[in-house]
Amino acid sequence: MADDHPPEGFLRIDFDRGRPEPSFNSHIGNLYAKKGTKGTRDEFVMGLRVHQHMCNPVGGLHGGMMMTMADLVGSMGGTTLTGIAKFVPTINMTCDFVAPAKVGDWVEGRCEVVRATRTLLFSNIYLTVGEEKILRASAIYKIPTGDGQPYGRARLDRGAEVAGKGAAS
Repeated sequence: MADDHPPEGFLRIDFDRGRPEPSFNSHIGNLYAKKGTKGTRDEFVMGLRVHQHMCNPVGGLHGGMMMTMADLVGSMGGTTLTGIAKFVPTINMTCDFVAPAKVGDWVEGRCEVVRATRTLLFSNIYLTVGEEKILRASAIYKIPTGDGQPYGRARLDRGAEVAGKGAAS
């Protein structure tokens, strides 16, 4: 895939970590993450460059691609913000498609944790192009009790972990 020219600070997420078969996330295109200062709106930001294969027939970023990114922002961002080091499967997600994104646009996703209980994580997710919101989502994730499954730490190209314990700052 062509170089996406991500903004400074964004590193490509390696979802497969050397597995012989690529995962779903590797088929959809390069996704990037950046970690900022704890407690700021940029503590966890995911990004992607829109390519033609991500678009619907009229040239806008496909709704399924937007939902996939929002789901990853909610789960990876939510666990980063709360310090949960477990895989959190999605229970429910609702999305509002607010505006289109087109080929060449840089899309960013941010998560706001609404509440985390012992077993549930509630989040709001926004995807933006520049300052314009293109998607608003609300999601609920299941937090495994007990030892649960450890979070399958996706890695950035430089080898730093994106989410979970020991995540790079």
